[in-house]
Order: sequence, then C-alpha cells, then structure tokens
Amino acid sequence: MVQLSPTPGPRPSYPSPRPASVAADPVARLAERLEVSGADPLLTWYHDRARVELSGRTVGSWLAKTVHLMAEEGIGAGDLVYLPVLADRPLHWVSCCWLLACWWSGARPSVRPEDAATAAVAVSGPDASGTDPAVPLVQCSLEPLAGPCRQAVPGAIDFTEALAMPDEMPAPTPAPATGIWLCDQVPLTGQQLAEQSRIDEAVMVDAEGLVSAGASLRTPAARIAELLAGCLLGAGSLVLVESPPDGLSLAGLAAQEHARPA
Repeated sequence: MVQLSPTPGPRPSYPSPRPASVAADPVARLAERLEVSGADPLLTWYHDRARVELSGRTVGSWLAKTVHLMAEEGIGAGDLVYLPVLADRPLHWVSCCWLLACWWSGARPSVRPEDAATAAVAVSGPDASGTDPAVPLVQCSLEPLAGPCRQAVPGAIDFTEALAMPDEMPAPTPAPATGIWLCDQVPLTGQQLAEQSRIDEAVMVDAEGLVSAGASLRTPAARIAELLAGCLLGAGSLVLVESPPDGLSLAGLAAQEHARPA
C-alpha cells in the first residue's frame, strides 16, 4: 500500500477563521496560509490503496516548482493554459496543483476542448489524446509520487522536470478579480471564487459527489475550483477520493479522515 503519511488521527485544530474582509482572494489567502499554518493538511488524495497527504507547505513547494517550470517555458500572466488533466482527473492532487499554479502566476487555465489549439501550453495526464500536437505539452504520470511517465509522448515535457526547479516561491501575480480564473462551459472569475462559502474543516469529495454537487451548470473541474477556493478562504482541506480503499465505504473513509461530505 502506498502510504505517504500515517493513518490519520484527529485533524489538527485550525486557526480561527479570518473576517471575510481580510480573506481577499484565494491566492492572497494561500500566501497567508503558507506563512501561518503551512504544516496543516490542504490536500489528501485516495486512489485504491494509495493515500497521499499534502500539507499546505508541501502544496506550496509543488506550486513553486510548477510556476518555475511554467516560467522556463515562457508561460506567465495572461497566457492560456489548457488543462485536460483537470478535466479528466479533477480529483487528483496534481490537477489541483496545476490549477493553483495558474492562479498564482496569472495564467488563464482552461478545460474547454476548443482551447486546445490556441493555448500556450497543454497539461495532460498519461493519456494525452485530445491535445494539439502543435501546442507544447506537459505530461503528468499521475502516479502517487508524481514519478516519470511510463509512456512519454515524443517531445513532451515530463512533469518530473519540475523536481529540478527551485522551491523558492515567486511573488504571486494573479489575474484581476474581474478576469477569468477558469475557462469552462460557464467561466469562473476571480471575484466569483473569492465569494465562495468559506470551508473551515476537512471536506471529502468523490466523483459522484462532484456530479451531484454540481446540480447547476458547473462541471467537475469548476466544482473542484470552487471547493479549493473555499478551503483557501477558510482554513479547511480537501480529501479527494478517486476510488476508496478496498473494504472501506465512503462513509467509513469520511469517518477515518474526520471529514464531512462536500
């Protein structure tokens, strides 16, 4: 069993929620969280027997490396980043890190297939079908430890190259609040994300929960963006369940993680 952290005990006591006036936007709150409560969990991911728990500080490290990788490829504020990895695997921690990296750098993440040919870069999982061969590609293995791709696309950048990037967090340059922070069927602006309900505890979401929770026009990718923003605006964390461990129901897993359904 892949287990990157001990079986969870009671979740830590989170700091008292800040007043809404102080919350600002998800990027500002992420920066504050990394400074004051970086050791607390932010993302926990389950896929069969694999469990990966990432503290805010660890997410920040991946975020820094990803932003530096983007910068090496000339990707920054205003650039369109096509994220089929987020559309295909919205419950993977790597997808969340790429979304956060786009928000931090001011790039425009998209899960719309019509943007595949006009993006500055595409980011896929191990299956890169649907990407445009004329657009630079970053391919992610989506292995628990983000190891190298077993079947690399010729010419693609393997996401493991981010491991060689600095851990130093570059200054955030998020898009304006009125700008689009996720290009989707229904675009999400920074202002809409900043107005999400605050989440101050651990919340668990699986594929069925994403669909049922998105009774509006929101796609699973957009729902993850909203939930992630809610956790950053508050003091909560996401438990992402692609598939629960054998023999453990979702209710049992929620009880083990001390999490409520999203």
